[in-house]
Amino acid sequence: MEIKVLGAYGGEGPGLRTSCILINNRLALDAGGLTSGLSLQEQAKINAILVSHTHLDHINDIAFLADNIFGKRKEPVRIYGSEKTIQTLEKHFLNNRIWPDFTKLPNPEQPVLLYQVLKPEAEVKIEGLAVKMIPVNHPIPSVGYIINNGKSALVYTGDTGPTERIWKEVSKTPNVKLVLIEVSFPNSMEQLAELTGHLTPNLAEAELKKIAQDGYIPRAFHLKPSFLKELKQELARLKTKILPLEQGEIIEI
Repeated sequence: MEIKVLGAYGGEGPGLRTSCILINNRLALDAGGLTSGLSLQEQAKINAILVSHTHLDHINDIAFLADNIFGKRKEPVRIYGSEKTIQTLEKHFLNNRIWPDFTKLPNPEQPVLLYQVLKPEAEVKIEGLAVKMIPVNHPIPSVGYIINNGKSALVYTGDTGPTERIWKEVSKTPNVKLVLIEVSFPNSMEQLAELTGHLTPNLAEAELKKIAQDGYIPRAFHLKPSFLKELKQELARLKTKILPLEQGEIIEI
């Protein structure tokens, strides 16, 4: 499984893109840095996007992707998520007010985008990979994903505060090689992190202890640009080694 880090941050700044992971050049986890991190030709090869939740930093490039690939593909790009996530995208985002509804353009029979609702904890095949969607703890309906190619498994938490269900599923999943865990605020802002459904370095370390197996590599994403230096210093001081993801990085598992 090839994992490209297109966006690794919880906000934008010069050279900083928001959350987006590309798997095998075809499947995206969230769409924060999707179009800004790929050429037009690469964008046209994407077949599916797994959305963790509908906060703007995770969905904004769905809009620009649809615009860029219009007329360049025969098959729609499938947008996967929970029922609440798909409902929000329909009502508040691709609604012909904020952005054109590309699920009906150029026509409903051959749209640019196609919504697909996933059921929590039900394993489905997407782009040749086994995908399981697990609810996590955030102020709006949010999920993480466990993605498995039969040999190695990837865990992506999406945005979450302290949570439980995903770690129970991870503990039952064989061959977990990589855990991408969100870390947004420094330890001094733990109260704010928990209030807004996010993690600090200390909280992230505590979450990883809930996994009943070892042998995986934990990596941090969603670092807020305003606290980037402080977050990297605090991550480096943890007993559990959690390196921050770097944009442009390619990981093979």
